[in-house]
Amino acid sequence: MNDKTRAVYRIGELSGLTGVKAGTIRFYEKCGFIGPVERASNGYRIYHERNVFQLRVCRLVFGGFVNKKLRRESLKVLDASAGWDLEAYERECANYQRAIEEDIERTRKAIDICMAQMSREERKEKEYSKKQAAAMVGVTPEAIRNWERNGLLGCYEPYQRRFYGQALLNRMYVIRLLLDTGYSMMTIRSFMQEYDDGQPKKAEQLLINPREREELCYRSDRYLEALLHLQEKALQLREMKSEMEKH
Repeated sequence: MNDKTRAVYRIGELSGLTGVKAGTIRFYEKCGFIGPVERASNGYRIYHERNVFQLRVCRLVFGGFVNKKLRRESLKVLDASAGWDLEAYERECANYQRAIEEDIERTRKAIDICMAQMSREERKEKEYSKKQAAAMVGVTPEAIRNWERNGLLGCYEPYQRRFYGQALLNRMYVIRLLLDTGYSMMTIRSFMQEYDDGQPKKAEQLLINPREREELCYRSDRYLEALLHLQEKALQLREMKSEMEKH
């Protein structure tokens, strides 16, 4: 059945049906997250079941915490939904869910490293290129360059190709966790400096709010909780594929 023969909604009705405010619906339409949206002869917007589905996708994507990388992946889901491309929607939902799961794994690893304290030994183990290290930690090579410029990864010769062992990878996992949980670059730099100077207790104090529980533990738990919640939403997005096929 052609979508145009199915139920139609005015924007107020669509808002009541989905719980999305009319202004937000217009914003999503302007951004290209829902569409195409038709106009009645009097100029009013009229929406169909596909638009209801697209709004539900928007609510799931924007209803939780995302970092920059996951936001990029989620926008690909929105694009596939807006273009009503079933194959692309299934693929991008799977990619989005996988990216979340990888982030959960990296976050848990970083928390474990923080709690056990970073290894300061440079072990004679396998070393990785900047590109390989970036992929393992879940950042871009440019992010690692920025960390080096800010003195977070120790001393090195400028313009010299650098390789990274497990100790430096551990530092990267911690740096990323601290950045993702809201610490400033200045605080992280001070933390690393105190730690490298053999003052782990002083370093720890930089991340702790003395009036509350350990701030790092609190932020890390909240961040991981948000990722797990996002994982549930990604699963819902994938399960909606069967509904998409009906319209």
